[in-house]
Amino acid sequence: MNTPMFSFILYFAFGVLCGSTLFAQPLDQYRWKNRILLVFAPDPQDQHLKDQLSLLNASRAGLVDRDLKVIVLDPKSNTSLPTADSKHLYQVYKVEKDTFRVLLIGKDGTEKLRTSQPILPIDLFRIIDAMPMRQSEMKRN
Repeated sequence: MNTPMFSFILYFAFGVLCGSTLFAQPLDQYRWKNRILLVFAPDPQDQHLKDQLSLLNASRAGLVDRDLKVIVLDPKSNTSLPTADSKHLYQVYKVEKDTFRVLLIGKDGTEKLRTSQPILPIDLFRIIDAMPMRQSEMKRN
């Protein structure tokens, strides 16, 4: 789903368990450039995943404005991300492969939010807009 204004980065991954709050190595390329929304789903047909992507799709401009990249990880598919990177993300963020989780990772690489339910874009944007770096961005723009 790539458009000039918005892109979902769909990574389908096989996962295991472990953890950290700093950018996982596969995400290093985004540090200080993008916020990351990691969406872990147990299955590509998971209703929470469908709901989350639908909510995000309806708020594309807000995602672009906040430099937010969305990465979807699904342990049943293994096509877009090397298996080692996929496993690493599951390990670093301590997500079990049979659960739905949404994690917001700030530009500094720290975890800002973790939820087991889809998050409304207005709530996600409220969290991001309260961050000091985002406050500075809004003042500059």
